[in-house]
Amino acid sequence: MEKRKEFIINAAYVAVICALIYIGINYLLGILFPFIMAFLFSYLSVNITKKIFKDNKKLHRGIILALIYIVIIFLLALLISLGINKVGDFIKTLPTFYRNTIDPYINTLESAIVKAGESLPESLSASFSQVADGLFDGVKNLISSLTGGFVNLTTSIITSTPEALVSIIVTIVASFYMIFDYEGIAKWFTTSIPAKYLAIFYEIKDFCENRLFKILGSYITIMAVTFAELFLGFSIIGISNSGMWAFVIALLDIFPILGVGTVLIPWGISSIITGRVFLGIALLVLYLIITVVRNFVEPKLVGTNLGLHPLATLISMIVGLRLFSIVGMFGLPLALSFFATRSKKGQ
Repeated sequence: MEKRKEFIINAAYVAVICALIYIGINYLLGILFPFIMAFLFSYLSVNITKKIFKDNKKLHRGIILALIYIVIIFLLALLISLGINKVGDFIKTLPTFYRNTIDPYINTLESAIVKAGESLPESLSASFSQVADGLFDGVKNLISSLTGGFVNLTTSIITSTPEALVSIIVTIVASFYMIFDYEGIAKWFTTSIPAKYLAIFYEIKDFCENRLFKILGSYITIMAVTFAELFLGFSIIGISNSGMWAFVIALLDIFPILGVGTVLIPWGISSIITGRVFLGIALLVLYLIITVVRNFVEPKLVGTNLGLHPLATLISMIVGLRLFSIVGMFGLPLALSFFATRSKKGQ
């Protein structure tokens, strides 16, 4: 009876903690995200300053932080410009593709169905007409939904741009405030938290520092594998500047929401539409190969560095992504690894 009561209490405690984490990530993270990123950039700058300059001067911190932002902005500008060019080429070909390919095909198919219906017995003609009408209504609805989806996506991007710019500005400004008063913020933080919880915080901090560098090494390895696949594929296909394209797209593959498909899929589809069928199919096949390889390599590498089974890593990454977006994709495997490590230490 006592064991059952203890189990219920522990289960309720875990459920409350999970509920608080879920609410925090889904409702508070969006508000606090610029400040969280500002602190992470500040923390990173302080540690890089200590390693490079062997000191912790405010001027050196500011220089490192400014260099980090310059590199990030340059890479983002490069990726966005390449993406806009490819998507722009794809959009430009859509009207011509619809006029020269889709519309004639629909008209030809409709004429063939009408002729087939005329040759049928009168008892089947009505049913056949209903099926044909339903088929063409479905095609029209599909085209309409694709057009509407593209318009909604474009509108969403346009409307979210000002908010994203505000978040970026807040992150940059807050990070410079933090980096120039880093010791004061750290002192306030440590004196505001009770000693019992502060010990747990430092345990989590040390664990994350140790594991995050290993995870970073894993993703550098994954990026190198993706670069090699892209470079080899582009060289076989005959794409000019294969190394440059492979490097840029491999950088995109680090981000789970973007990935190589952000470039390869529009590139492949637009190539097929414009008549370069071999190039389009080759790019889409290359995308499938890279995706399959990554889904095998990523859980293995990340799981090894986290001390988790590759299957457990893959499941936790998918569940985390579904529940908590990108934060959950990295955070849930990290949390499982932390609890698994604590459990082993307690044994």
